[in-house]
Amino acid sequence: MTLMQLIKLVLDDAYKAIHITEEAEKDKLIKEELKSLSLEYANLTNTHTPPIDYSDPAKRFAYIYKYTVAHADYIMKLICNCNDLRILFTLKHVEVACLGGGPGSDLLGILKYMIQAGSKDTCLTCYIFDKERAWGDSWSDVARALDAPFRVFPVFQQMDVTDSSSWASYEKFLRADLFTLSYFMSEVYKIKTQAEPFFNHCFSRMKSGALILFIDNNSPEFYNWFDFLTKQNKLVPLKTNSTNLTFSNDEEKTDLGVYFNKFGWPKRQSYVAYRIMRKE
Repeated sequence: MTLMQLIKLVLDDAYKAIHITEEAEKDKLIKEELKSLSLEYANLTNTHTPPIDYSDPAKRFAYIYKYTVAHADYIMKLICNCNDLRILFTLKHVEVACLGGGPGSDLLGILKYMIQAGSKDTCLTCYIFDKERAWGDSWSDVARALDAPFRVFPVFQQMDVTDSSSWASYEKFLRADLFTLSYFMSEVYKIKTQAEPFFNHCFSRMKSGALILFIDNNSPEFYNWFDFLTKQNKLVPLKTNSTNLTFSNDEEKTDLGVYFNKFGWPKRQSYVAYRIMRKE
């Protein structure tokens, strides 16, 4: 199953969650959210506006449709191109903490890599942390729908990076072998002062040898902030780059079914900054 095929199943459920009877009205709302997201992402460094709110099911549908396939494919490619990450996914048990991973790109990118690599004996536990609880509904059935040859356990946990009472009691995720931050730091840049205690908590307490995979828009505001936090918490860079990424040719637009005819092309290419780090 390709990412597009799996996303189609998720989109079907997300579409039903938009409680508008008239299909034309529902599609109009989704198109408005697609435009709104583009405008909001162009304004991520404006600290005078609030972070994006994903509580509306139409906005969540728009995000999954527009961005999740590409962002998941980027994760898969970064794993393919890093020996340390490839070795990690040969272990019998792998734990991953997806910070801000509600939209699902971190999990799906890892799953795509493991399927293409022929993983069979690995047991993957993915802790997915996000402020918006409703994201959990989108990914709770992924393991069943995928029918992968390996075991996968997605665990959604609600978390607000600005509220220590929502994350201070979580302990298991700190033992993760890999932490992923896919377009997360740009999302919380507007509230960076309030968010920094959370990142320092994670980066200071993660176990020795743990890896971090960071990918985001290639804007100095975002990657400089990440670099500052990781340096003060003694994380060592393994790979650092800015580059163009395009999603793979094995992803067919036709797998999106009627949604492609309604909403056009999802995101296909990005100029990104990425970092792969190891905890000392």
